[in-house]
Amino acid sequence: MVRFRKTTPILLAEDVKACAEFWTALGLQVPVTVPEGDGIGFAIIAGDGVELMYQSFSSARAQRPEAVDRVDRSVVFLEVTSLDAVLAALPQTETVVPDHVTDYGAREIYVRDPAGNLIGFSQFGWQE
Repeated sequence: MVRFRKTTPILLAEDVKACAEFWTALGLQVPVTVPEGDGIGFAIIAGDGVELMYQSFSSARAQRPEAVDRVDRSVVFLEVTSLDAVLAALPQTETVVPDHVTDYGAREIYVRDPAGNLIGFSQFGWQE
């Protein structure tokens, strides 16, 4: 039987630094970065049990172009303790799906990160 330990999405971006700043505004840390030219080619974003990685399209293509040939954007879904805190931390972020209550009772919002990925934030157990 396969036993899993964790999952870590690797998201591709034109501007890894902007993506790291998106997540640090939410209180996560950037413990690892790898430089690329004048910017960042790779970053690990981590904290509160969450780990994401961002890699620049150019460095991914340089390593294995066939592996990222048809990769464009992704969707990441995260459960949070306070959706209001997310909204306060990201006032200028493009909202794709506005604040709403789902059929399963969660309060959610979907935004775009600086790379164009769709990021969903969900709060369960909230009260109006």
